[in-house]
Amino acid sequence: MKGQTNFEKVIDEAIANQDSVGGIVSCKAENLPVGWGEPFFDSIESVVSHLAFAVPAIKGIVFGSGFEATEMWGSEHNDTLENKEGKTNSNNSGGVNGGISNGNTLEFRVAVKPTSSISKVQHTLNVASGDVEELQIQGRHDACIALRVPVVIEAITAMALADFKLIRKTQL
Repeated sequence: MKGQTNFEKVIDEAIANQDSVGGIVSCKAENLPVGWGEPFFDSIESVVSHLAFAVPAIKGIVFGSGFEATEMWGSEHNDTLENKEGKTNSNNSGGVNGGISNGNTLEFRVAVKPTSSISKVQHTLNVASGDVEELQIQGRHDACIALRVPVVIEAITAMALADFKLIRKTQL
């Protein structure tokens, strides 16, 4: 499954195997002004991450180039300014420098785990007896809850940005 690009095929395979799969959900917010966020506790990344991790299936978040940045030189990763308005030749920072919006598109991705409620027989501890037993969960199960996540991520992003906008208004 790793590296598979035909997501429909992967989901069909999960259904056939009474299993589930996770996924990666991308989010972008455009036309943010420069200067929203704080350099430390209330950075754009920390506030969005805090809200994202409130979504039960989220297991990771990266901004801009994320972990790919570890394989870049600083000269490759730096978002070089092209004009006085702050336009850059790349967006490896994901629209944030030092916790503060830089005027570029806010870009991040979240990792969504496979749902644990699956039809496939699993083994678990019966806390009453102390024995490991087979468990088969009955009912309807999503093969991929990542398909339900984009609207939630959009909502938490809107909440975070609305909060930053209100905070900024009180500072002017």
